[in-house]
Amino acid sequence: MPRTQQSCRERALFSMANVMHLIVLLLYCDGMYTETTPSPESDPVITTKKAESKGQSQVVIEELAILTPQYIELLCNLTDIPNNPLYITGYWTKDGQEIENSEETVNRDNEQYILKRTFSIQARDLGNYSCVFRENEAQVTFVLDVPVMKEKRDKPVVSYIGDSVVLECKLKYTPNTWNWYKANNTEKVLINVTANPLNYKILINGNKTKLTVLNLTEEDSGKYICSAEFDIKPSESYVELKVMSYTEPLKPFMAIVVEVIVLVSLILLWEKCNKPQHNSSAGGNDIYSEQTSKLTHDDSNGVENNTARQRKLER
Repeated sequence: MPRTQQSCRERALFSMANVMHLIVLLLYCDGMYTETTPSPESDPVITTKKAESKGQSQVVIEELAILTPQYIELLCNLTDIPNNPLYITGYWTKDGQEIENSEETVNRDNEQYILKRTFSIQARDLGNYSCVFRENEAQVTFVLDVPVMKEKRDKPVVSYIGDSVVLECKLKYTPNTWNWYKANNTEKVLINVTANPLNYKILINGNKTKLTVLNLTEEDSGKYICSAEFDIKPSESYVELKVMSYTEPLKPFMAIVVEVIVLVSLILLWEKCNKPQHNSSAGGNDIYSEQTSKLTHDDSNGVENNTARQRKLER
């Protein structure tokens, strides 16, 4: 009887072990053939920019600052059209070239005509996008570009050897960061403040940046480029620096002084050369006058003597 019970227990344990193995095997196989369903991609965010054109042959320009790659919907709303036709034809251009397959018929909707199109904008896609209504030549141009630094100096910044100078750039928008470069012919060299702490200091304050150039030498003259780094592309501007010695501003004055000295010397030399001739002429005139006076005096004496003789003879 004990042996029978032991045998039953062993059979039961063996059966349970087989069941467990079977369950594990099923779970393993199920895991091998289970497919993970990918989550659907979210729809891209589309920014809409609108502009309105009124009347015939009107050209409207809208400047749009693009900071990041994005999808953008450009929408043109045309109103005040003579006769209000049921539909007109519109198309899109980029930088003056018609975009392929962009022409479409625009139906009238509440006395207006709406032409719109969505564009994917990367760095290479920046430019001028225009919607053109063919029948009446109305046009709206969207200028898509990174923010532009409009405050630019027409004249260079002037400083002197041994001094320090501060160069500044600013934008309406705040970039990710700022970088400064020095132009070297056709290339530009990044200014590394860490490597040159005695020559440069850079201050960044949001949408402004300042570069301080220390201990100026004539080699520091040149073009300095400030670069506002945005996600889509950098926006750059430049400042021209001219380093002079302290004697440089005196050169025009020194040139004038030299000219005056040369002129005065020529005048004195001319007077000196002409003065002896004037004295000789004057002396000759004096001698001539003296001789003439003497001759006149002698003639007078002769006439008086002859007159006296004649009187004596008459007596």
